[in-house]
Amino acid sequence: MNNVSSETGRILKAFHFLPYLFMLFLIVILLSSCGYTNPYARNNSKDTYTKTLFITIWQNRTNELGLESEYFRLFNAWFKNSGRIAVVFDEADADLKLIGEISSIDLPGLFYDSFDEALEIKIKLTVSFTLYDNRNKTILWQEKKFTVYEPFLLDPIGEKTQYNKQRALLRIGDEISELIYLKTHEIVNNMPENKQKQ
Repeated sequence: MNNVSSETGRILKAFHFLPYLFMLFLIVILLSSCGYTNPYARNNSKDTYTKTLFITIWQNRTNELGLESEYFRLFNAWFKNSGRIAVVFDEADADLKLIGEISSIDLPGLFYDSFDEALEIKIKLTVSFTLYDNRNKTILWQEKKFTVYEPFLLDPIGEKTQYNKQRALLRIGDEISELIYLKTHEIVNNMPENKQKQ
């Protein structure tokens, strides 16, 4: 009899948690349904591209070797999601062309704790870039000195600090990529031939 009652008690306890599980399920559904959606993202395989884009590997005038390749990868990754602009690797096939330069990296900002030990450093990266209409060789958009700041943590272990710095540089690259992605779509949407289609 005791075994039956203890079994019944376990079942009742399990049912006691059901409302909480149901609430958790509802929260997960609500959170997943209100996420950010990219207005220029490709919706399905039937989307038609309106423009083609040729992206050059930017000149790198800093001591951060390979940063230009990382940024080239980030630019391509952003435009891979586009339903309007297709990246091409032959300049002759491109309607648009993006060129640029990683001009400089500075470390101007230090933040200290109460013992005057540096905890965080702010990296300053400056780039310049130009978006061309590749068909008639006109400039559609140009940034001659675009600067982004990003903090990263210092660590007593030098390798950890270097890792944090690399992550900060990649975050900057992602921010620049997003800006270029959104602005390029805005420019394409406002081109006369595309306005007529809308």
